[in-house]
Amino acid sequence: MKRLSLLVCLTVLLVAAFPLLAQPANPDLIPLNDATPAIDVVIALPADTTGTVALDLVQARVTLTDANNAVVFSAADARLHGLELNIAPNSGTHTLTIERLAGVTEAYVNVVSLPQMTVNGNVQLVTGNSVSLNQEAGLSLNGNTPGGTVTVDIPAGTTGVINTSFPGAFAKTQLVDRAGVVLAESNGGDVDALTFVLDGGNYDFTVLGNNLTETVVAGVRVVSAEEGGFTVIETPAVIVEAPAVTAEPSIVEAATACTATVVVSSANLRSGPGTGYSIVNYVYRGENYPVGGQNQENNWVVIGTTDGGSAWLALDAVQMQGSCATLTVFDVPTQDAAPAQIIITSPGFTTPYSDDDEHEAYEHESEGEHEDDDGGEDD
Repeated sequence: MKRLSLLVCLTVLLVAAFPLLAQPANPDLIPLNDATPAIDVVIALPADTTGTVALDLVQARVTLTDANNAVVFSAADARLHGLELNIAPNSGTHTLTIERLAGVTEAYVNVVSLPQMTVNGNVQLVTGNSVSLNQEAGLSLNGNTPGGTVTVDIPAGTTGVINTSFPGAFAKTQLVDRAGVVLAESNGGDVDALTFVLDGGNYDFTVLGNNLTETVVAGVRVVSAEEGGFTVIETPAVIVEAPAVTAEPSIVEAATACTATVVVSSANLRSGPGTGYSIVNYVYRGENYPVGGQNQENNWVVIGTTDGGSAWLALDAVQMQGSCATLTVFDVPTQDAAPAQIIITSPGFTTPYSDDDEHEAYEHESEGEHEDDDGGEDD
């Protein structure tokens, strides 16, 4: 997969450091498409300092990994239009990966570093664990009560901003809707404050502290995007082609006559047809999914997923049933990943044969390495 690498240095003081969401309409967006499926943003902080990364999002998913490649934050939902992530002090170097949502042909992103989180608008502190616009609730976390949930209600037709901070809690967090669909979650304590810019709806935000020795107050506040100084960016008129429908009922409704049953132990769901596309989820033996179409080579199918979206699945991982002869053929290019290079070495061992013999032995060994075993992942 081709990736564009950027370096964001959070130690630089930006004189006009407003989040890109507050910039004028139609900023210079980075397109994510088949040519550039993803970008990586490297985040480095000096010792004992903190900093914020702000993102504009259009049909994009976000993953933050630490220096050990462990995922410490992830978000993937079309209702998310912007994020701010505050990186905790002394948590090391991180890599922020932004790519397309499953089934999306083209997404857009803008990334900027800020010296601190954007907190605008007036709120009233309320008792209890339920907030709406211009309200804030505080969760008292300690060793006896390490976690809590705040219910957030953003009126329909309104773009809202949820801002939360929990420094010192080393917390795990999760933002879900009332149907249980996870929009975003964090782990490990590397992120200690978050801002979500998202569509109106009913959400639950949960914070679970880790190894708390004293009380930490996690605040959750909500304002409208307008009052918070955020503007949802204007995007090109067409950003999703026909095969890129992620949550439209039409793709599932059209697929009800054709279903796919997974016949391997597990298989990857991908954002496009081919192993060169990113993995977005997994399926397992015996599960059934509606099929909405196929690629031109007829070796990948697009299925409706349990979260209301869609993703691509290799045809040889499933058994098709129903009226599947007239599936829609989507003009999405098939991309297969290049095979991994394998070099086998034996420390301290000197081969007793010539270079030509060694090369021949390596070829035979590699051939054995590539023999297929039944029941593993298909791709």
